Amino acid sequence: MKNFRYVALTAALLLAPAFVLAEEKPRPLIAPGQILKDIRENASSTRANIKDAREEVRLKIETKREEVRTKIEAVKERARQKFSQAVQTSISNIVDRLTGNAENLSNIATRIDSRISELQAKGINMDASVALLATARADITAAQDKITAVGTALSAALVSATPKNEMTKIRAAVKAAEDAIRAAKDSLKATLNSVKAANSNQ
Repeated sequence: MKNFRYVALTAALLLAPAFVLAEEKPRPLIAPGQILKDIRENASSTRANIKDAREEVRLKIETKREEVRTKIEAVKERARQKFSQAVQTSISNIVDRLTGNAENLSNIATRIDSRISELQAKGINMDASVALLATARADITAAQDKITAVGTALSAALVSATPKNEMTKIRAAVKAAEDAIRAAKDSLKATLNSVKAANSNQ
């Protein structure tokens, strides 16, 4: 009797998993082609999101560039109303040089972005270059902010009863803008080198 119970218990334990497996519905098989299609669609969506983010940054820089130019032009107009021709020329040269440098860097970033897109269309991985370009554009934005600070310092000097006393602040603002432009230029150079390296490795 004990042997019969032992045999019955053993059989029940062995058959239980089989009953469970029999009750489970078979999982549908996913064709390899569908898997590849899903991967491509996900990759395409990711690339589109990255492209949209890059375009958003580019437009932000363009907007800020117009804001900087508007403010600088206002400063130059006030200088024409208050200072001699020599001082006006000096102020114009400073702000034109700074804004010109920033605009040139922005244009270079746009051309590099276009080149990155061309290489991506050929299937070349440009993730490193995209990241470097994002850093460069952030540096360009920082440079634009520093140029705006120059305009602010100049504006303060123009309304001051003793504008000569403001010259130290103006010089400091100009140096900070020049340093920021130099940093942005270095970032763009690193980005360009990355693009060249990615292209040559193919």
